[in-house]
Amino acid sequence: MAAGSAILHPNAARRLIDRYHRADTKAATNARQRIESLTPRERDVLDLLARGDTNAEIAQELGMRESTVKAHVSRILAALQTTNRVQAALLVRDAQQ
Repeated sequence: MAAGSAILHPNAARRLIDRYHRADTKAATNARQRIESLTPRERDVLDLLARGDTNAEIAQELGMRESTVKAHVSRILAALQTTNRVQAALLVRDAQQ
């Protein structure tokens, strides 16, 4: 925010994603395959990330340190070949189609 970037509340982001992003069958299959490559714990973190939770909220929910969550998020983004949390959340949405 200090640099002038726009911030969107996680709940608003989720509503926008749900309203405007639709996956086709091929994209859904691809998304599911990519997510299946994650460990069970990484999938737990991804589910909460896709819900819009912050690293601190994920850490509290899963009983881990925030630094551990950050490490998981970095590995998740790399494994899913995404560059940010929004892309990862969209991938989860695609997988659910």
